[in-house]
Amino acid sequence: MFHQILLRPKRAYQKYLRDHFLPCTVFCRDPLVMVSYDTDFIKNAPAFLKVFAESRAKTVHVFLQLGWEHETPKNAEPFARQIKDIQAQCDKLKVTVLANSENEERVLSALGMHAVFCNQNAFVDESRYPVLKRPKKFDALYIARLSPFKRHPLAAKIKSLHLIGFKVWWIPNEDKYSEDIVTNQLKHAVWTRFVDSKNIPAEIASARCGLCLSAVEGAMFVSIEYLLCGIPVVNTPNIGGRDVLFPDFAVKTVPDTPEAVAAAVQEFVEHPPEPEKIRAAVLEKMKVHRETFRRLLNEAMAPKTFPDSCPLPHKLFLRCTKSPLQLLRYGLRIPKS
Repeated sequence: MFHQILLRPKRAYQKYLRDHFLPCTVFCRDPLVMVSYDTDFIKNAPAFLKVFAESRAKTVHVFLQLGWEHETPKNAEPFARQIKDIQAQCDKLKVTVLANSENEERVLSALGMHAVFCNQNAFVDESRYPVLKRPKKFDALYIARLSPFKRHPLAAKIKSLHLIGFKVWWIPNEDKYSEDIVTNQLKHAVWTRFVDSKNIPAEIASARCGLCLSAVEGAMFVSIEYLLCGIPVVNTPNIGGRDVLFPDFAVKTVPDTPEAVAAAVQEFVEHPPEPEKIRAAVLEKMKVHRETFRRLLNEAMAPKTFPDSCPLPHKLFLRCTKSPLQLLRYGLRIPKS
């Protein structure tokens, strides 16, 4: 099978993965210990439950990461009900939610969930985001899809601005928003539709600071990518957990106005923090959450353990393309009907 996969074009391979493997990462087969995103797990619950029922493992432990905030009742309450309904269908299933903020942990725990504060941004592989020395072309960089929740207009007063992100053409309201951003509100900015992931560090290094402007979302992976590459962050008040790993000296959290955002950018232009100091401070904060997850893994896998010498995979391999060898180790096949 795997020699055939190696010959497939990238898109065909990705389709193969979607058609044949469940969206999760398996860390242990017996007991069965795996991690998945909340929406991926819920959407594929019948297939997961079939795998659990057919598994020889006496216990199944699922860790769930959250792709969007679950601090508000609007999102937290239906999520808790859905997970409890799934758990009721499998006696050996235990679910632990990896909360991206302390408040998220409190809210979900109050709803009867087993939640642990363990921010997803800690699982970004820092080796992919080095500090590079590049000429500074822009005062600010915003890597974000052109969607309303990203609040691009808050960057309107920044004169030297680079936007990286695609238009959401398949959603009517978002299509209108994205078109207005690039042709009207931020027409002075340089806009790049797509950058290959391996080239993102060079783009980050070419800016003096990164922007995080949404008021509501998840933990926002790109926020940690900015910092690992050694540039500071201009931030706005938000829920979802992105602030957790921010070093105080490398972030300015300002009111939701274009003037405040531009002023903060200018401060970093004039007084930039040392890149290596930013990176070191972030790695120290990430370490705490990685240790938390390793502890949770070892508790779930007991009497087995996840070796300290084995690095955690990038983003825990969630929504990342796995190689054939990685599929053998971490993949979970969709059960036959």
